[in-house]
This record gives sequence, structure tokens and C-alpha cells, in this order.
Amino acid sequence: MSIASEITRLQGVKSDILQAISDKGVEVPSGSMLADCPDLIASISGGGGGGDVEVYLQAIVPVPGGKVLVVDENGYIGSKSLPTFYPAAYTSYAFVVRGADFSGEGLGQVTLIEPGTADIGGRSYRTVTINGVTWTAENLDFKASGVDIGPSGLPTTPAAWYYKNDESTYGFNGNKYGLLYNGYAVNYLNENRDVLMPGWHVPTTEEWDTLANSVGGSSVAGTKLKSTTGWSSGNGTDDFGFTVFPSGSYIGSFGFLGLGAGFWTSIERSSSRAYYRYLDTGTSLNSDDESRTSGYSVRLIKDSG
Repeated sequence: MSIASEITRLQGVKSDILQAISDKGVEVPSGSMLADCPDLIASISGGGGGGDVEVYLQAIVPVPGGKVLVVDENGYIGSKSLPTFYPAAYTSYAFVVRGADFSGEGLGQVTLIEPGTADIGGRSYRTVTINGVTWTAENLDFKASGVDIGPSGLPTTPAAWYYKNDESTYGFNGNKYGLLYNGYAVNYLNENRDVLMPGWHVPTTEEWDTLANSVGGSSVAGTKLKSTTGWSSGNGTDDFGFTVFPSGSYIGSFGFLGLGAGFWTSIERSSSRAYYRYLDTGTSLNSDDESRTSGYSVRLIKDSG
């Protein structure tokens, strides 16, 4: 299905989306978030009558060359030849045609991003939806009942630590590095998620791999997911709002602050070891397994359906 035929099905607007917006004199302030653009969205979404096609604006990873794009809901591009006389703010968004399928157009795919928030364990966390999958965009800082906070040694029961046991500096109200959970705590949280964090779960290894592929592959995912500040070297570009800070680890002692960030997966290798993903001062999102007594950060992913 061509982009032209989809556009003509829009209700209440001209077939040329650009002209429709121009006629209405709608402008998007530079750096606007989606919530700041209701007039623009309304100007291209159509109104009245039937039909199952809707056009809306959604944030994307900026495209080299600054083209304004029309895409389907999976990010497949239906047109990238729209004029570039729009303000620069438009180049961080795409016009999404709901109900279209442009996967056969051969024009490539972009990553759709949607920021948000979620309440988990009594706190509100930033979230980001990347190609339809919603992640917490901050490290978990949940003192769940049943998880020992700040014990000495390397317990084989659910436990978690603030870096250097300093909550005011590294906790949610400080640098927001969150807690460093051991693998036993991760298993406890995930097994009791329906009560402790309903609607969310600890990601599997496959879900981390899907995230890496969505942002360009594991070899570049480190750069694209890391924060733009805080790293001793190799700061990221934070293209997706995932904002990984170098929160360090706890392996009998605290270390690697400023140098690395590790994230547990829900997949165990054995009764004593589990898989995790980590970012360091390089460009990659790396994979390994570690003793479940170690302390790493946790991100959550929203249940599908």
C-alpha cells in the first residue's frame, strides 16, 4: 500500500499533509515533547466520518539529513522525500499512519520513541517505549519487603545495596543510581511481581537482545543507551532517553562507579549464577554471567498485552 493512497484516506484534511499543516499555520516549538503538540496532531489526524486510518506525531531517533518522514506503526518508512522546509523540531518526529503497512516499500525503518512515567513500588519512574516495548528509564530503587538492604558480605538470600551504603547520594533522591540487587533479590522480585510490581517484570536475555537490535545492534548499543554525562570516559549519546549512568557494582566491595553499569536479566545459568548485561566505557552492550551474590542494577520491562 503506497503512502499516497493512505494519505487520501485521511478524514477532514487534504491529501498533502504538509499543505494541510501549512494552511492551519501550526508550528512546533523547538524541543517540544509530544504532549506539547496537540494542535499539530489535531491538524493532521482528521475528524468526522468513518475510516480506520489516523495520522499522529511521534518522537523518533533523529534521522541523518533531517528528513521529515511518514511511517507505519512499526517504524517502516512510507515516504522520506517530503520537503525539508519545516522547522528543525520536526526532524525528531515522524508522521505515523495508523493502519498502514510500509514494510514492503524498501525505504528502511526508524525507531519510534514514546516517553512516559510509571508508578512502581510507591515511586514514579520515567519510562521509554522503544518500537512498542516499554522499559523503565531509571534504575529500580525499591526496598521491597523480603529484600535485606545493606547487609555485609555476600549473602545467598535476597539483598540489595546503595553504592557505599549511601542512599542520600546514590539513591532515588540523589543521583538516582538506585539499588544494586543481588541475583537472589532479582529472582524474588520477579517471582512475586504480581504483588510487588504488577504489570512489570525483570527482562529476559532475549528482551535485552531485542532492545540492542532496536537501537542498532549490540556493538553500538552502549553508546546509544548511555547517559551523556557521568562516565569517566566514553559518555553516551542517550539517543533513546534510556539514560544509563555508570552506577557501579557490589561484589563483596563497591567498585566501578563511573566506569560501568550492570543489569541483571531474569535468566539463571545455574543455581548460583545468572546472566546479566553490562555497559562500560566502550561502545557495546555486553553479555556475561555472574555469581548471584553480586550486586547490579535492575531495569524493568512492561508486560505485553
